Amino acid sequence: MGISQGAGPAAGAFGESMATGMSRGASAPDSETIACYRTAFGPDNPDGPRAFAEVVSPTFDLSIPDYAADLPFAARAEVFLLPDVTVSTAETTASRLSRTVRTIATRGTDQILVVCYTRGYFDMTANGVTRRVEAGELAFIDLSCELLIEAPAVANVGLAISRRRLEPLVPFLEAAHGFVRPADALSRTLRALMEAIAANGPELSVVDARGVSSALISLAAACLEPVSRAAAEARRNIVSLVDLKAHIEQHLLDPDLGPLVLMDRFGITRSTLYRLFEPLDGVSTYIGRRRLSLAFRMLSDTQQPRGRISALARQLGYSHPSAFTRAFRDAFGLSPKEVQALARASRPPEAELVISAKPLQHFIPLAPALRAGASTAEGTAIQDPGVLHPRAGISAMPDRAQ
Repeated sequence: MGISQGAGPAAGAFGESMATGMSRGASAPDSETIACYRTAFGPDNPDGPRAFAEVVSPTFDLSIPDYAADLPFAARAEVFLLPDVTVSTAETTASRLSRTVRTIATRGTDQILVVCYTRGYFDMTANGVTRRVEAGELAFIDLSCELLIEAPAVANVGLAISRRRLEPLVPFLEAAHGFVRPADALSRTLRALMEAIAANGPELSVVDARGVSSALISLAAACLEPVSRAAAEARRNIVSLVDLKAHIEQHLLDPDLGPLVLMDRFGITRSTLYRLFEPLDGVSTYIGRRRLSLAFRMLSDTQQPRGRISALARQLGYSHPSAFTRAFRDAFGLSPKEVQALARASRPPEAELVISAKPLQHFIPLAPALRAGASTAEGTAIQDPGVLHPRAGISAMPDRAQ
């Protein structure tokens, strides 16, 4: 099946990148409103799939499913850039989005996405498990992880949150990837706030947006409470797996971290330690996986200082860089040097240039006058001949969700 999630979260992550670049400028005047953008591709635009693939390219690889290859393609997306978060709305016909190890290494975008379909559904594959997410449910996606989403034509609202803002509020945030919150009072509250921002974004001041951003982040963290609760329930043991995992996460760069250190730190026997980690393929295997995941994030993050791979290998407890390289390649299919090179080559070093011209050329600024359907000079500023603004042709978008 296709995918509409791509437009929403992808646009959101794209918007987050835009916000990152903009945030390094001077402080905005109190009267300034948040930046909002729109893009649209009608079903009569033969270049629509290629152009929309460029729109989502900072985050996802987009393709059209075989069953929809001969069907008209249409898409529209709007992004609203708030401090530390981006809200987006989108509608698309059938499409498929993927995020692979190579995508992550090449394009970064280390945020947490919250996706809600307002109609239709999508099939999400995360952590090797595929599940169907229905309209009204909230799906949480960690952009440091691989992902595949397929869905028929749907509409969605999405939220991209800076990891650094969410991590202090959600213990074991790494467990949130692929989590689905059912449609309940709390999830509907978060969805309603996202939709309110989409409806009023062009009139929302930067000053007011700070408080709105905090509310969005707090609601998203509250929606992840079941993830934290599941961890808390594991504390039934005197020494719980949760405690051990927390210690491991905090000491991944300690080269001495291992079973003996954990046994000494928590005063437990080898048999107890091994029993607790048996469902995770053993304590040493678990530590190795978490270290490799951290290494991948560090090597693909251009904001991290570029250090020597040999030094990183020592920090992670490897006796020789070659052993680290072998383990890394076995886990990700790329060597540490290849991941580092992909990240550096694909993203310019200047923080202000974190987005490329390709996605940006398809967006126009969204002002209150445009939302009302008026034509203004601002509304045609960046218009590409292949892009329809505002919403032109989208009302005729075929609904293939059957």
